[in-house]
Amino acid sequence: MAIEFLDHTADVALRATGETLEATFEEVARGLFETMAAIRAIQPVETHSVDVRAPSLEALLVAWLADLLVQKDLGGLVFSRFDVNIESDEDGYTLHGIARGEPLDPSRHRPGCEVKGITLLGLCIERIPGGWAAQCVFDV
Repeated sequence: MAIEFLDHTADVALRATGETLEATFEEVARGLFETMAAIRAIQPVETHSVDVRAPSLEALLVAWLADLLVQKDLGGLVFSRFDVNIESDEDGYTLHGIARGEPLDPSRHRPGCEVKGITLLGLCIERIPGGWAAQCVFDV
């Protein structure tokens, strides 16, 4: 599992990999919060459950990240640990996730870039040797 931040002219782009699709979604979420705060300082003391459904894996990733971003924007929560389960059927995909974190404390979490949203530009999820990769761009 790994997160690689990519060069991008105006926004933040990243590529995350994992041995499983779920691990890859977890890595992208870590990358999202690493962009916004010192993720290692975030204690996993509060839990937020996420249940989203989408017709494609790319739409599912956007829905997952958008839900987490709403929790930060409306609830002031930042997350550092993630657990994801993804199921598929003939109509698409369902993600059941848990994010663990705490309210943003600027003195400990050293806020970074403010992410406004997840863009569809360059969004892709693919199988790679040994697992999965996802690439996305955050609007900052």
